[in-house]
Amino acid sequence: MSARNPRGTRVLALVVLGLAFAAAALQAPRLLEAGWKDPRVSLGSYDALAREGDEARDLDRQAEADAYSMDISCAAAMELEEGQTSVEARLENPSTNHCDQRIRIFERERPDDLLFESGALSPGEQLQTVDLSHPLEAGTHHAVVEFQGYERGVSLLSNEGRLLGHNSFGASCAAEVDIICRPQE
Repeated sequence: MSARNPRGTRVLALVVLGLAFAAAALQAPRLLEAGWKDPRVSLGSYDALAREGDEARDLDRQAEADAYSMDISCAAAMELEEGQTSVEARLENPSTNHCDQRIRIFERERPDDLLFESGALSPGEQLQTVDLSHPLEAGTHHAVVEFQGYERGVSLLSNEGRLLGHNSFGASCAAEVDIICRPQE
């Protein structure tokens, strides 16, 4: 008859339990990601996987995006002398646009102080020089040039036929521009 060693059985049980725990720890990341990761993925980009018809679909999507967007153009910075109001702003509604634009200029810190507001510019039209509503103090003024698009040929009329305004085209776009006002010499 052989006698069992209770201490040896415990050691063997702990070794088996330790090996099982180690195996589970090694498999855990794979098991945890099994429901999260898509097993069908592959590495790479779609540039080399273009299929017939994709170019036409991309052009249609670009045309749809273009129908809801507009380009803006103005001087990167504007300069004038203290006491003057005439400034070269180079405001342009690029000819590639399909909407009219009205343009406003105001100081970023004082948006209620309107320095300039244009009438409608059709695509391809520009304003090289504009007159500000008042002279600025010497220094650098951080300005916002805001462009609002309007649907071409769409007017909002009252029941009596009076012009109320024009149908705005989406959200406005803006550029931040420094207006540098040099001190008088």
